Amino acid sequence: MKKLTPIELNNPVLICSWQGWPDAAESATKSVEEILSQLEVIHSHNLNSDSYYIYSDKRPTVTNVKNNRRHIDWLANKFSFIKPKTAKNDIIIFEGIEPDMNWKSYVKDFINVIKFYEIKNVIMVGALLDSVPHTREPRISFTATANKTNPLLKKISYTAPTYEGPAGITSAIGEKLDKLKVSSISIWGHTPHYLQVTHNPILSAAIMKEISNILNLKLNFEKITKRSEEFRSSLNLALEDHNEINKYVERLEESYDTEEMSKIDPEPQLILKDLENFLKDQRQNQE
Repeated sequence: MKKLTPIELNNPVLICSWQGWPDAAESATKSVEEILSQLEVIHSHNLNSDSYYIYSDKRPTVTNVKNNRRHIDWLANKFSFIKPKTAKNDIIIFEGIEPDMNWKSYVKDFINVIKFYEIKNVIMVGALLDSVPHTREPRISFTATANKTNPLLKKISYTAPTYEGPAGITSAIGEKLDKLKVSSISIWGHTPHYLQVTHNPILSAAIMKEISNILNLKLNFEKITKRSEEFRSSLNLALEDHNEINKYVERLEESYDTEEMSKIDPEPQLILKDLENFLKDQRQNQE
């Protein structure tokens, strides 16, 4: 692990997200990326990532730079240190990629940073596929562990984690945070599972607003709002002639409005099966 540099920090809060399994429609990582773009970074630290990835699966990228030179961007797990003028806490933003292997070593390196900078509050940001309609306000759910007197919890309604099943890197790190008695909040954005999109800016904007509210950050939402409007317009146009999908969305709207589908982190196979069964029934009724 690279040597850590001592920095004087005021009760720092760590915000972290990971590309991969806990980032449906890139809604979590894009929200954190947009927040970072609006803040001034005073220092950064990278985990040594070479031992955590299969590069034939997650490939680095090559770009052309000045004077016909080529540059390789390797996979990175980066901590960015920030001293916001409006927030009570200093902030560390972590942008990571869920590792392919050596998870225990990865978690150890990550936790060492938390110990070194004496971080007492962590906000993990993720996104998941869910049976929610794109025609309603995005659903955001919160779970929290450890210190119940954490002042950051006063602005949200949360539950203890209850998910059981295949674990992501957030669960592996969350377990270690619990043992250290480091207070953690998990923010999960729920994206419609029937949309085949690379990024859902509407959900990213909703996640940004929740983080802004919790930490009293003064953020500019103009850019993400414009992207959201363009996304919504394109989506409505794309679904205009898909009667089966629109009928399915109407069914989700009814469930959403009555809070019948409010469970956290449903099994992806189950929600996909739900859509398959609905479309099958629709076709049988038309025959």
